[in-house]
Amino acid sequence: MLNSIKDEQEADVSNGEAPSAQNAAKKSPFLRGGRVVVQTLLMLAVLVGSYAAMNRLIDTRAVREPRPVRPTIYTVETLPAQPQDNRPALQVYGEVQAARSVELRPLVNGEIIMVNADLKAGSPVTKGDVLLEIDPFNYRGALSEAKANLAKAQALLTEIEARIVAEKEQLLGAQTQLKLAQSDLQRAQSLVSSGNLTEKQVEDRRLIVSQREQSVSQSRNNQLIAEAQREQQVANIDSLSWKVEQAERNLQNTVLRAPFAGVVNSANAEPGRYVSSADVVATLYDDKAMEVRLTLTDAQYGRISTDADPLIGRAIKVIWVVGLSSYEYAGQIDRIAAEIASSRGGVELVALIDPTSAAVQLRPGAFVEVVVPDRLYPESYRLPETALYNGADVFVVQEGKLARRTVKVAAFDGEDIIVADGLQPGDRVMTTHLTQADEGVVVRQPGEAAAGTDGKSGKMAPASAGGS
Repeated sequence: MLNSIKDEQEADVSNGEAPSAQNAAKKSPFLRGGRVVVQTLLMLAVLVGSYAAMNRLIDTRAVREPRPVRPTIYTVETLPAQPQDNRPALQVYGEVQAARSVELRPLVNGEIIMVNADLKAGSPVTKGDVLLEIDPFNYRGALSEAKANLAKAQALLTEIEARIVAEKEQLLGAQTQLKLAQSDLQRAQSLVSSGNLTEKQVEDRRLIVSQREQSVSQSRNNQLIAEAQREQQVANIDSLSWKVEQAERNLQNTVLRAPFAGVVNSANAEPGRYVSSADVVATLYDDKAMEVRLTLTDAQYGRISTDADPLIGRAIKVIWVVGLSSYEYAGQIDRIAAEIASSRGGVELVALIDPTSAAVQLRPGAFVEVVVPDRLYPESYRLPETALYNGADVFVVQEGKLARRTVKVAAFDGEDIIVADGLQPGDRVMTTHLTQADEGVVVRQPGEAAAGTDGKSGKMAPASAGGS
């Protein structure tokens, strides 16, 4: 109604017919008051309707049951704790070296006239191979001279021995003549008393006896002198024989041969070079006798040394990584170094390697990994390292929930730990490293329903009613 009146006024104005001032003054208060009342009523109606609609919606909404609160269930892997004898392995590093090597020097002085074509670094040689030869001219002459002196001494010995034989025969003759002269003197003395012989004749026979005694003494002395000369000559022959042997050996030593089969490490010999016994012409090592030097820490050495099995003779594995390939060799601990390796903080060991246990030949200087068996831990438990928490705790699964166990870790073996105490045989140890691991956390194994669920949907099973 108000809007129609307003529209009529606007139409009159547009037609040029302005209402009179008296009519506008009479109608304006009523129109303004009615408009306010109508607007107020409309606002109240909207508010009342909205409130009624809201209450209706609240009264007719569906009632929802509260969802049951279920604990989070984690799927974990477990491992049964089984006591057994465990021996972890230590992984250390060492350097390969030759167990048998030699520096070759010429045993005689002279000019090198021949060198073996294989006498160069890295070349293999066999036992007895001629490596080089020294000019033998002077040594052949020395041998000839030594043999001549020996022959001369042997001839002189023969002469002395012949003289001894002659002196023995002459002594026998002189002794026979002395006996005859003594017998003649005795007869002459018996005839003096009868007057058949004179004193002068007896004195002549005494003179003859004296001469025979002197001849026997002279022959005996000559024999002794000849025997002494023979002993002297025998000693001289022994000396000359040694000189002959020395000359023969020097002649043999003009040829330098390989003392054993191996590999040439270095060579310094050329034809025309003059060498002496102080010059090193080559170095050789036995490629079938290799060893590795490794260092154990004081703790590792002390732990192994208390083991029932001796350290010396313990089998080891040597791993040599060459490019993208690795080769494994067998070996055993041979000895302990004479001194403590204080600079490396441990005890140095030497192990022999079997170089034929792999296809690739080891070389001295190779840096290798050595696996040494640690001490034996009887009746201990081997677990993955992922089962360990805070360095001394593990969790076992009991009735679908986690229970903490404080254990004593005896050793680490790669990705495993050796537990000496804190577990019972048959305990199911959680091996999955769970961030939320704690006492009472509900867990289950793959394909297994958690404790307190219906086993199908995973929902919590209803509690059984108590009593009858």
